[in-house]
Amino acid sequence: MTEFEPTVQARAAAARATVLAGIARRRTLFASAWNGRALHVIADLLDIVALSFLTEAPTVADGLPDDARAALADAESTAVETPGMGFPRRFGQYITHVLDVRPLTTEAALGATGCHLGDDDARLAAALDTLHDHLTAAATEEVAQALLEAVFALHDKRADLAQLIQG
Repeated sequence: MTEFEPTVQARAAAARATVLAGIARRRTLFASAWNGRALHVIADLLDIVALSFLTEAPTVADGLPDDARAALADAESTAVETPGMGFPRRFGQYITHVLDVRPLTTEAALGATGCHLGDDDARLAAALDTLHDHLTAAATEEVAQALLEAVFALHDKRADLAQLIQG
């Protein structure tokens, strides 16, 4: 039996999952009890994602290890069920992007029209698109990880803006 050796892409995906878990854990310091619990859950699930990329062979279908796929789906579901944490509903794309290089997507506008909040959202979405381009072209994984921090700072601002828009 041969020992599993993760690919460069799997290691990069694991590193990105670890960065996002760290972001989630740092946000628990300033979150409500409900959001804080959800952020801990997301962080723990992202730890599972990172570990599985380093220890499990991927499936042929999508290049994700089974445990990573399941934990990432659960983490994204938690983000959807607990809006306002700054984790977009499809944040897993930031981890899996290194496996298949699909274009990173920005969620649609928040729905504010005819006011400065709509303009603010448009600026944040444009900044996210720019950071997505830089993330795709990042020369090293260290640069990519720093860009992820910036991307999630913008997602956090959009979550705050969404709360203002929804009143």
